[in-house]
Order: sequence, then structure tokens, then C-alpha cells
Amino acid sequence: MRTEGILTTCAAVAAILLTAALPGATAAASRPPSQISNVFGAYAGEIREAVAGPDGYRHVDTEATLNKLGELHNNTFVYLIWDAPSDWDDLRTAFLPAAQKRGMDVWIYLVPPTECSPQRCSYPYQTDYLRWAQEIAALSKRYPALKGYAIDDFNHNLNLFTPEYVRQMQDTSKAINPRLVFLPQVYNTTITPEFVDSYGPLIDGLILAFRDDPYRNTQRTDTLRAQLDAASAKLAKYHKPLVLMNYTSSLSATPFPPTPEYVRTTTEVGAEYVAAGKLGGTLTYVLPLNPADDWNHDNHAYHGVGRLSLFVPMATPTNAGDTAGASQVVQVDPNADEYHITFRHNDTYYSGGQTAGYQLKQLLVDGEVVWETDVAADAPGYSTVDVDLSQQLRGKTSATLTFRLLERAGVSNFWVDVSFDDIQATGFTVANPGFESRDTWELSSSNHGLLPDFDQYLPDRAVQAFAEVQRVYGAQERGHHGAAKGASGEFGG
Repeated sequence: MRTEGILTTCAAVAAILLTAALPGATAAASRPPSQISNVFGAYAGEIREAVAGPDGYRHVDTEATLNKLGELHNNTFVYLIWDAPSDWDDLRTAFLPAAQKRGMDVWIYLVPPTECSPQRCSYPYQTDYLRWAQEIAALSKRYPALKGYAIDDFNHNLNLFTPEYVRQMQDTSKAINPRLVFLPQVYNTTITPEFVDSYGPLIDGLILAFRDDPYRNTQRTDTLRAQLDAASAKLAKYHKPLVLMNYTSSLSATPFPPTPEYVRTTTEVGAEYVAAGKLGGTLTYVLPLNPADDWNHDNHAYHGVGRLSLFVPMATPTNAGDTAGASQVVQVDPNADEYHITFRHNDTYYSGGQTAGYQLKQLLVDGEVVWETDVAADAPGYSTVDVDLSQQLRGKTSATLTFRLLERAGVSNFWVDVSFDDIQATGFTVANPGFESRDTWELSSSNHGLLPDFDQYLPDRAVQAFAEVQRVYGAQERGHHGAAKGASGEFGG
């Protein structure tokens, strides 16, 4: 018999005896261990078979998906049941058994009533979440790798998910498997003291999908830490963990998918917080395991791969006079015979002019408006404009050129993405006229809810995003294994 084994056993017995003597130890010991700790996972983004089966559905390619998750250094996969009616059977018969053999934990992800239709829902039990709780719990007893389940957009469906209904769900599942966890997915503005007091005693944790709320976007990251800290502090009242979901592919109603830099920053913050014990886990949102599946990833430039984007998110209040734009000091030839500018513009809103008077696209020279048009008046697609600037530029050697979006009247929910591109100048010089880089132009905004930015199309965006997550998760995996090795060494003799 090895000496270190005896020492380890004695130490364990002593720890148990000491713990039992502490106040409140009985309740703590009877509580099932948390399943929400050190989670580095991916939500959805699975690889599907290229050809539909005899049932007409493209089934989940289990081996290909698990291979890519292994490359990503994931320890958890959040399996979405929504894309095909065969998803549940694919999970039960193929994916879950294979994941368990590889040591991969699995959570199930269901969609709420607001995302269900006859064509697409979480089949087979659809919006019967009591039945889902029962079936998932039973499956988790057969396959212990199934650790929990979540529901999307929980906060948009509170008319069904009342505290009493959630209590019934939890009673149903935990009567079968007390260790199975349930985590609703919500957004930052939902996590109020009132919400936490109503649901904190019932749930096992929360998934926070970060999108810079209330300014729905995947461009800014400066509010991430504050939102995580505030949400975690509220949940701490009930000793429930928070899990971050960071966007690694397109969020609906936003101008372009998250850049690799955005993915790197949000993934690094999530990993840092998990390592520090501030989060129970971090999950990537639909990171495409197959780069060809990078949905809603298009080149929105008129020419080349870059454009100026002036974006007002949905449900963002603005005030009359608010602006967002990009400016550059241009060099003027004082001996030129003429001064003209030609450019392309576009926007995502069109109403035939019926809702005109709220938002204007403008061009300014030295603060003077020389051209403008209403976003509601232009037909979809890029339009070409030529403006004579002789009056504004003659006799000058430099001038400030500004493309901007003006809120003529305040709005409460009028999302729009305005584009400018392909500038051609006569009589003066514009640097970076196609916004192909982030150089030479100065972005400005008078309202935090108006986002000026440069949209530069990356054909391999999904590949770069994958590499960023792989690097961060890989470093955490190496650090975790190193710490475990060091800890075991302390007792190794």
C-alpha cells in the first residue's frame, strides 16, 4: 500500500470531521455540488451532414462537431434543439453518448414560445416545458454528461415562465435528478433586484447574453465588466452563478457580425472572470464550427471591402440634434479649376417617405451642411451623389469633411444602419476614400446610443474568430491542468 494514499485518506477524513463541526455544515453537505463551475463552452454552431437524410433533414454530424469542439478546448457544448425536428433524436441516439465517451459535458438549449412556429420549434415537446423538464432529467440519469438545460429569451416570455411555473419545472426535473441544473438566458436590463428576488430561489443560475444593453450591438465592449459585476452581485444574494454568453457571430438587427478583435476581448474577459471564480462559465454564441456556416456575413461595401457605418440600434432613445459621423481634414489644391465630390450612400430603412423627418444623412464642409437626404426617402440600395463644392473650397488649402447622421427629431425605436462609401474628389485629396482601413477618419457621436464605426468585410472572419477562442480557451485549459498537477504534487510525497 502506498504511503501517500494513506495520508490522502486521513486528510480527507479529517476534513470531513472538521466540516461537520462547522455551523451550517449539514445543510451545505446535503446540497448537491454545483454543475456550473469552470465551464468553457460553445452554444450551437454545430456541423451538420452535407446531405439530408431519408427524412429530409440534415442531421447533426456528431463526429465532426465533437472534433472541432476538441480543437477549441471546450469542456461543455450547449446543444440547441430548434434547427430541425430531428435534433432531439440526434442528441439522444448519437451526440450525447459520443460526447460522454469523450468527456464533454452537454447542456440542452430550448427556444421559448416567442420563437416557435409550426415550421420551427423545439421538437418534439415544443412549448410543454414541464414535459421537457421530465424528459431531460430522465435522459441525464442515463447519460451523466448531460448536466443541465437552458431556455432562450426567458425574459421575453414571463407570461408563461411565472415563478410558479418555474417551480413546477424544477420540482419535476429534480425529483428525477437533483443535480440537473436549469439556467434561463436573459439580457442585462432584466437582471433587476425584483427579478432576482422572484426567480433567484428557483433557478440554478443565469446566462447573460452580452450585447452592450440597452444599446444592442456587438461593436462595443467597454460595459462588459461592469455588467458582469453588477449581475453577479445581485445573484450572490441567492448563491447562484452567472454564465456569460458572448457573441461570436451575428446578432440580429445589427449592422455586421462581431470582429475577431471583439471576439478576442469578450472571450478573454469571460475566461478571466471564470478563472477568478467570478463566473460559473463562459459560452460562445453560435461560433461557426464550419466556417461556411457563418450566417449573415456579407460584404456591405459598395466597392472594395470597407464602408462607413452609422448605426442607431433598435429601442434606442435619441434626442433632436444628436449626431454620429466621421470627419477628415482634407488637403485642397488652391489652383484647381473645379471642386466636386462624388460618393455612394445607402441605409437599411425605406418607407417611401411616409416616416420622413426623423433621421437625415448629411455631408458637411467646415461645419456647413452641403447635402442631405432623409433615410426614409431613399429606395433600397446604394445611390450616387455628386456635389459641387466650389463655393466651400475655393481659396482654401484645407477643409474638414464630415459624413454624418442627424437625428432631426428624437425617436424611441427607429433602428437604422447608414452607409457611406467610394468617395471620389476633384480639386482636393481624401485619404482612405473607401474606408478600407480605420485610418485618417475621426469618429464622433453625441449620444452613446449612436454608433459610428468602420465595417470591413473579412472573408475568413469565422476562421479568425475560431482562432481567437481557441487561443483563449487553450490557455485556460493548460492553466487548469497545470494547477491541478501542482495541487496533486503537494500531496504526492
